[in-house]
Amino acid sequence: MPFQLQPLNVDNIHEHIFERYTQLVSLSDEVSQDLGIHQKTNIVHVDIEPPLHARNKREKLNCLESYNFIIEQSLSGLYSSSNGNSTTGYVLWSTTPAFIQWLLYDPNAYELRKGGSVKTIGTSIARSIPAMFSGKQSTGIVELGSGVSGILPVILGNHVDYYICTDQRGILNKMKHNIRENISQLNRRHCLSQSMGITSGEDREEPAGNAVNLEIMLLDWEKFQLKDGTCYPDLYFLAQKSSTVYIVAMDVIYNDFLIDPFLKTLSQIRDYFIQKKLQTHCLIGIHLRAEDMVANFLEKAVLQYRLPVNHVVDSFLESTRFSLYYI
Repeated sequence: MPFQLQPLNVDNIHEHIFERYTQLVSLSDEVSQDLGIHQKTNIVHVDIEPPLHARNKREKLNCLESYNFIIEQSLSGLYSSSNGNSTTGYVLWSTTPAFIQWLLYDPNAYELRKGGSVKTIGTSIARSIPAMFSGKQSTGIVELGSGVSGILPVILGNHVDYYICTDQRGILNKMKHNIRENISQLNRRHCLSQSMGITSGEDREEPAGNAVNLEIMLLDWEKFQLKDGTCYPDLYFLAQKSSTVYIVAMDVIYNDFLIDPFLKTLSQIRDYFIQKKLQTHCLIGIHLRAEDMVANFLEKAVLQYRLPVNHVVDSFLESTRFSLYYI
């Protein structure tokens, strides 16, 4: 059964949060109760593999490759109190592997991968979902708060035409390093990247046929102002070349102070792409820690920023410690 969308509004946000945290209590023996660091070592091994039942019958997934990452992260950077940049991006958090596992291999996520219709809870309306993976139309992804791991750009680079990773300055070099170290697994498409020196010359090469343009972009939510797309050439280029864009953010809601800057940045980029006539949607994955922080985020997103937030209702996601929101 495909995932479903539950629209959130002022009347049901707190009911949704209560139900989700009640589910977590019932899963306390199966779901880790820690803060969500994937591994507490500086060298991390991550395997992204299809479940056994999917390997035994191919179903309609068409993306059953396994991925094996070796990631260099920085526990000292995470715990540093003197670093002026956000520090959580120095390590891999468990939301990202769980999200990509579901997206790639779960039959219920097919409509998100390839496009289709899903049920909207509480209505008789079937919601049309544009394909996240490129097909007849060109698809781009902008990731906010990418962190150092490089897992999503390497894996999703196999399936989209354009991918922009963004984070603060102190994160970018280690992110580039990890992408380079694992880029052999971006093997379905040829990778072009000015920011990593994978393409040459002053002019961009437009992905044609089987290529992905993958760029690394400095973006500080507290300073971001998108008055003219040309001041952010990677965003401008994506807007000129794509038909559909997904803005993705995994486990970036961990600090009340950053909720407003994040939502302001998300809204500016979303509005920019909508003005350029792109099909524009957002996927926000949240590791469920402090209940009041999640409530604060959802209330501001819905009431202050007027974003059409939907909770992604799915059996696999409900068995984890994170929730996925579709805008």
